[in-house]
Parts: sequence; structure tokens; C-alpha cells
Amino acid sequence: MFRIIWVVSIHLRNFMRRFMPTNILLDAIRTRRGLKWGVPAMLLAIPYLFAASICTALIDGGARNLSR
Repeated sequence: MFRIIWVVSIHLRNFMRRFMPTNILLDAIRTRRGLKWGVPAMLLAIPYLFAASICTALIDGGARNLSR
């Protein structure tokens, strides 16, 4: 039983490492060629944090679901 769990976890990690977009992006940034993209990737986080804070403020303020 332990061996099956071990093998499944190895295959799941390999799948996630290979096909998940954030892992692909991090692997590209962490190479020597990708170092030039490290700072722009960090600067890209600023608009995401701003959008998250706006969404949080809207939710706290009682914003309605506009998809209906």
C-alpha cells in the first residue's frame, strides 16, 4: 500500500511539474537565460495584488454578482 501511494505521488509530481503553467514559468525564470525575466515577472505581481485588493474591497462592500 505504501509503495502504491509513493508511486502515485511521484507520477503526480511529474505531471504537475511538466504541465502546470506556474511551474513552467518558474522553470523558465530560474534558468540562466531566464534571469532577465525575473524582475518583470515580479513587477507583474503589483497589478495582480492591486486587482485582488479591489476585488476584496468590492466583496466586503456587498457587491452583487453581475453574471446573473
